Amino acid sequence: MKPVDPRLLRYARATRIFLLAAVALGLAGAGLVVAQAVLLAEVIVGAFQQGLDADGLTTELLLLVAVSAGRALVSWLTELAAHRAGASVKSELRTRLLDHATRLGPGWLSSQRTGELTALATRGIDALDGYFARYLPQLGLAVVVPAAVLARIVTADWVSAAVILVTLPLIPLFMVLIGWATQARMDRQWQLLTRLSGHFLDVVAGLPTLKVFGRAKAQAESIRAITADYRRATLRTLRIAFLSSFALELLSTLSVALVAVGIGMRLVHGDLDLFTGLVVLILAPEAYLPIRQVGAQYHAAAEGLAAAEQVFTVLETPPGSTGGTAPAPDARVSGLRVDGLAVRHPGRPEPSLPRTSLTVRPGETVALTGPSGSGKTTLLHAVLGFAEAAEGRLLLGDTDLSTVDLDGWRRQIAWLPQHPFLFAGTVAENIRLARPDADDAAVREALRDAGALDFVTALSEGPATVLGEGGAGLSAGQRQRIAIARAFLADRPVLLLDEPTANLDGESESAVVEAVARLTAGRTVLMAVHRPALLAVADRVVELPRPAGTAEPVVAPASAPAAAVSVQPAPENGEGTPAASPETPGGPVDATRAGGRGGPRGAGIVAAVPAAAGERPDGPGRAGRPGGILHRRGPDPLRWVRDRARARRGRFVLALVLGSLALGSAVGLMGVSGWLISRASEQPPILYLMVAVTATRAFGIGRAVFRYAERLVAHDAVFRMLADLRVAVFQRLERLAPAGLRTTRRGDLLSRLVADVDSLQDYFLRRLLPVGVALPVSAGSVGFTAWLLPEAGAVLALGLLAAGAGVPLLSGAVSRRAERRLAPARGVLATRVVDLLSGTAELTVAGALRSRTEEARRADAELTGLAGRSAAAAGAGAGLSALVCGLTVTGTAWAGVQAVHEGRLAGVALAVVVLLPLAAFEAVTDLPLAVLHQQRARRAAGRIREVLAAPEPVREPAEPAVPPATPFPLAVRNLTARYAGQRLPALDGLDLDLVRGRRIAVVGPSGSGKTTLAQVLLRFLDPESGRYTLAGTDATAFDGDAVRRLVGLCAQDAHLFDSSLRENLRLARPSAGEPELRAALARARLLGWVDGLPEGLDTMVGEHGARMSGGQRRRLALARALLADFPVLVLDEPAEHLDLATADALTADLLAATEGRTTVLITHRLAGLEDVDEVVVLDRGRAVQRGTYAELAAADGPFRRMRERERAADTAGARLPRELPEAAPAAC
Repeated sequence: MKPVDPRLLRYARATRIFLLAAVALGLAGAGLVVAQAVLLAEVIVGAFQQGLDADGLTTELLLLVAVSAGRALVSWLTELAAHRAGASVKSELRTRLLDHATRLGPGWLSSQRTGELTALATRGIDALDGYFARYLPQLGLAVVVPAAVLARIVTADWVSAAVILVTLPLIPLFMVLIGWATQARMDRQWQLLTRLSGHFLDVVAGLPTLKVFGRAKAQAESIRAITADYRRATLRTLRIAFLSSFALELLSTLSVALVAVGIGMRLVHGDLDLFTGLVVLILAPEAYLPIRQVGAQYHAAAEGLAAAEQVFTVLETPPGSTGGTAPAPDARVSGLRVDGLAVRHPGRPEPSLPRTSLTVRPGETVALTGPSGSGKTTLLHAVLGFAEAAEGRLLLGDTDLSTVDLDGWRRQIAWLPQHPFLFAGTVAENIRLARPDADDAAVREALRDAGALDFVTALSEGPATVLGEGGAGLSAGQRQRIAIARAFLADRPVLLLDEPTANLDGESESAVVEAVARLTAGRTVLMAVHRPALLAVADRVVELPRPAGTAEPVVAPASAPAAAVSVQPAPENGEGTPAASPETPGGPVDATRAGGRGGPRGAGIVAAVPAAAGERPDGPGRAGRPGGILHRRGPDPLRWVRDRARARRGRFVLALVLGSLALGSAVGLMGVSGWLISRASEQPPILYLMVAVTATRAFGIGRAVFRYAERLVAHDAVFRMLADLRVAVFQRLERLAPAGLRTTRRGDLLSRLVADVDSLQDYFLRRLLPVGVALPVSAGSVGFTAWLLPEAGAVLALGLLAAGAGVPLLSGAVSRRAERRLAPARGVLATRVVDLLSGTAELTVAGALRSRTEEARRADAELTGLAGRSAAAAGAGAGLSALVCGLTVTGTAWAGVQAVHEGRLAGVALAVVVLLPLAAFEAVTDLPLAVLHQQRARRAAGRIREVLAAPEPVREPAEPAVPPATPFPLAVRNLTARYAGQRLPALDGLDLDLVRGRRIAVVGPSGSGKTTLAQVLLRFLDPESGRYTLAGTDATAFDGDAVRRLVGLCAQDAHLFDSSLRENLRLARPSAGEPELRAALARARLLGWVDGLPEGLDTMVGEHGARMSGGQRRRLALARALLADFPVLVLDEPAEHLDLATADALTADLLAATEGRTTVLITHRLAGLEDVDEVVVLDRGRAVQRGTYAELAAADGPFRRMRERERAADTAGARLPRELPEAAPAAC
């Protein structure tokens, strides 16, 4: 590790200023150290050998007071400069990292792990605290102090100077050698921490999916294993890092002991005077101390630099094509031309978009159709500048878009992506993304155009209602309409729409189609379309061909589904078949990459909570049933932390004993050395000094050995306790998900699991342990000094009390307000970073990237300001401690001088009385910082307790009933369900009956309660009233996992882990072999595409399935649900995001494949439902119609009107002629 990474100087201007300040302050401090040594020697010699009293040494004593004040000022300035420089550098690096990451664009971000990037931008950069606040100041002192001290010793005693000169270079030599061995381990330690962060974020996003397949509880063991790996890697690193400190401390203390013995021997022989010996004895430790401290602070510095290395890797990544500088032509008069465009993605042999040509004239609306995976979304991304052309070009008029300013071009585009990201904030703030200055009337008009005004107005605060992350609290269709309203409000001449009517029921779809028709007037529109209703708006329809290598798969005959998939029961125990080990490559449980991109698509059912008209999503802290983590007051969180540490009590007590022995050895070394040279100056027989000589060596060795052992024992105990705590946090989240986490942001959860839990280690290592060590050492020092001279003992006691209690209380009071806000500020910053990185694509097109980056900067500035105020308190504490130490030494010197003059103290003991406090104050020097660590730990512990104490949305029975072998009959009677804080129920008085083999379709408008029914059936949400029974027993009597082994779900936004296709499928059945996997893929109409991939089932799907099209993601999730072979399968919009032909074919195949199996099909589309046994129509949580398809189609009612509307849309779309672009056959 380089002492100063030159890149820090290049990227962080504050570093250069701080280094200059550190050198200047180091020179001032060195001069004051020399002055103090000379003055103390003059006082001791004056009283001991010259018989002077305090009046005769008034000048020296007053000068000692002045020197103490000077050292206090230097200590305060050094601490202040170090912490503020650290805060400034962290802020600058964080800003540069976020700026560059977003500049690299959505293409680069989609290949990264959002959780790891978030951890890097928050916890990683924060790790530089140790580097700036501890390592660099000591490095500056290590450069100037030894040189200044050695220069003074050379003029007094060249022999001692020679000893120091020979041994001093050995210390940095050891540092370099051990540092090389440590660096690789530190890199691995940081990688494990980022792996933990990414894994946690991915698992939290996929918790509902894991719970569906009974794999959630097993993830606790996965997190335990990763945390254990992190603990072991950290301890392996610490053994070497602490070995470095051990070697340095042993070498320095033995060198000081050697100097002391040498001085004593020469004093005995009359070759040296006492004044010179005292000066050298006092200065010798000061020569070694700064370099020794550099070694001691190496571990903190190494962790920060390991993170900084990754920051620099991102900063040095060159951005891709950023376009040109020419102004973009006016899209209102210039057409868009795609000329032979082909796009390839890394790792795929075939293009994602085959060579394609088409033209969109100004004011024309062109619809892109074609099978899933044919390149529709890729083409839109290319138009946006997010995908680089491998061949061909894009033209606006006659201008090649590669030559124009992309920001200027994007300012003319309103874009609705396939999976729009809704940011944590109000509905209105989400809609104003591209036009933050739009007034309320414009927002309401956009909502009206999108068909969203009614349900938004019915929310508790209307457009001012705060949404959870990813739009939690709204149904998928409602989230889609919020995003459509955002596009309407942008009012730009070019519209790019990617399946804008996905997730909408027929009535809402009709309203949106009408709104899109109004919006397209006079605008250039290119839209990817699967559902035919929107085709009526198009002037032309261009059909992209089926990708080469993805011919229609052979689907298992409906008459023999068992022949295609070997039917096996789901695991009997959700934890019975262990999840893939964290060491297993590619397993979904090994999916250690972040969950952040894509918002709703990665949030699983967490982001699919419906809010029917009149309902209101939870706001933070709302009363009622749990909808998120509540902020509450309770007993002191630190007492709770200490209670959790009781299991490690033996290790903590051992660490206290070892720490006390180490510090006691340091005090003993200074006291014995002072007595040794004082007695030696009387030139006694050498035999009288041998005990002191031996004790000096023993104390020197003991200090290093005990310190090394204490560090290892303490860190091992703390890391074990933190590992247990991380697992406890996850286990609680598992019980809360999904309903209990609807308004909780993943960035904040990540901050709690990683940063807040890590903060607790400082409470034990930098608060409890130092206090526990300081008490016996201070008591022993005071007792021994009082035995020699009572008044000196009283002075020392007052000084230690002031430095160990008064100064910490004062600095704690000054910093309390800032410290109280630090942990929440870190949570806010983490949330802002997750939002920024997850929504980069939409922010870029909307032109809101700068404003959202500014929000992250403001969060960072708030954190930096709080850190600055905390730094002022820390600096004041260091300065006051130095001042109290200096005044105490002066006080004991005055008392000792008087006692020697009056004959109450032997002259040889004066050096002990004067010098021992210098060592004793080492016990209390760090206690002001310990108070700050306690305050931070209290806030962090409180935030962790909020997770662990959050009420559960589902009450598990104390003694679960034995689940039945079969769930039939499954009955719902007069069931009412309500989400926390909502006025109207999501389901109201619903009845439902399922027997073996019965298939029911549930239809209705968005927000009518369809997905809520799925949540109740899976025990993600308990009924408010009514009954839900399985085989005649109330479902609440069973464990939730037991219910989910009987009732399974394929959710609207089922989570795909960043792993392989194979491992995502095996999540449903870990024992499944190749034939079972292929058969499930065939039934989901995905086998042909998989067979065309070079790596087949071992192909990585990317974060949240980012390397797959929306339809492919849907079919993979469906294949996984079919593979699980649940007795009752709930399919929530299984054909959404598929092209119409594939969707209808898939619905038909599903109904054929599930013939004889119990199925609940939740859908917007009515085509193909003729084969179900019953259709239930929901509206505002009530069943308004039910019967067979034929009965409902014949009766006048909502079902018939929905059916007529759907058929009219299909017919209108079918009448439009299709064009084929010029394209060479290519694979998806």
